Parts: sequence; structure tokens; C-alpha cells
Amino acid sequence: MALRAKTKTTTPLPFSKAVWQAVRAIPRGQVRSYAQVALYAGRPGAARGVGREMATLAQQPGLPLPWWRVTRSDGTLAPQVAQEQARHLRAEGVEVTQRGDTFRVKVPRVAPAPGVGAKRKR
Repeated sequence: MALRAKTKTTTPLPFSKAVWQAVRAIPRGQVRSYAQVALYAGRPGAARGVGREMATLAQQPGLPLPWWRVTRSDGTLAPQVAQEQARHLRAEGVEVTQRGDTFRVKVPRVAPAPGVGAKRKR
């Protein structure tokens, strides 16, 4: 019996699609935490999953998603990509502070969900 080689699936999983959509919705010049993105993707509590998605996005320059707009809840940038992320954020007008090797931004405590805030007619 011949063994088949495992092929990598090219179709993204539903969670990945939801995360990508939530990241695309972050306005230029603003940031969101992994937890906020998880909430907007319909998976509250899945901040670690969002972190894994962001790690793969940072390694795939062909995907046009603004991965640099997603940070830790305390505003610190992931050390592996902090300098590149800080460069992108500064180019968008986000204030990035640096103390030693640690980069930090201000993350809004309660960021409006994508599409929320539009006035509804009654």
C-alpha cells in the first residue's frame, strides 16, 4: 500500500477567514489587541489563536493584511517583529514608544467593533 504525501490545504479555515476580515477592518492609524480581534472574529477568548494567525501573516508578505495593527493587550509589540511592526505603525501615524528593546503603543480599552457606530434610522 502506497502512502500519500500530505499536502498543505490552500483553503483557509473559517477561523482564519474571520480573523483576516477583522484585521482588514482595523482603520489605518489604529491598533487592536489580539483579544479584541478574537472578539470581532466571533471567537471571544481565542486571543492565542489570533496570535498564531498574526505570526503566519507576518511571514507571508504576499497577503495584503495589516498584521502590524494587532498588538498585545498591554500595547507591547511582539519581540520577533517589534522593529518592523513599529516602523509600519509609525508610518501610519501611531505613536510608538521604546524603552530598551521594548516597543509599546496605546491600545484602546474598548475599541468599537467593525461596522459599529453608524447611526440607525428608527
